[in-house]
Amino acid sequence: MKLPLNIFHFFLSVCLILISGCTPRSSVYTAGITPLSSINHWQVKARVAIRTEEESVSATLDWKQAARDFDFHIYGMFGATYAHLIQEGHSATLKLPEEKIFNHRDAQVLLDEILGWDFPIDALSYWIKGLPSGMKNESIKRDEEQHLASAELNGWRVDFSRYQTYSGYQMPKIIKASHPQLTLKIVVKDWEFLPEGKL
Repeated sequence: MKLPLNIFHFFLSVCLILISGCTPRSSVYTAGITPLSSINHWQVKARVAIRTEEESVSATLDWKQAARDFDFHIYGMFGATYAHLIQEGHSATLKLPEEKIFNHRDAQVLLDEILGWDFPIDALSYWIKGLPSGMKNESIKRDEEQHLASAELNGWRVDFSRYQTYSGYQMPKIIKASHPQLTLKIVVKDWEFLPEGKL
């Protein structure tokens, strides 16, 4: 049974495609030695804004990643949760307002079944760092400095800009996404590489 989609449910789905980062407080990786594509333990915080034909919303994103596990929390003023998605091992949990909680083995299947949206979650750990995911049917373009400038996949166009050096790595600070039903802008406020371990 699918829940009626509202702006916050839609917001969770689209945000799961994108994000990028800022300066880490302390890094366990050495720039130039550890490839950026192999760094998969981090935390990112960002401001996000979304606009549809009916409504516009701004919120805060707090995202922790540990290999294939993640904790993805979108909240508004005073910490009110809009959506909270957690994947740990073979268990995924989706928490929505009004204490609605749903479980499944796979986060992507959970989103599809509950919210009715099918997004390439596996691409996130690459796009967040300004890297192509390498997924089938992904189309990319690069700028003059060979940074990832845009990516297209499953009806989405994602644009990356404001590349800066963070702890020795070149990553985008601003990401804009467009889809026939919305526009989305993400401005990353903080990025931290974490020691390898659980969430």
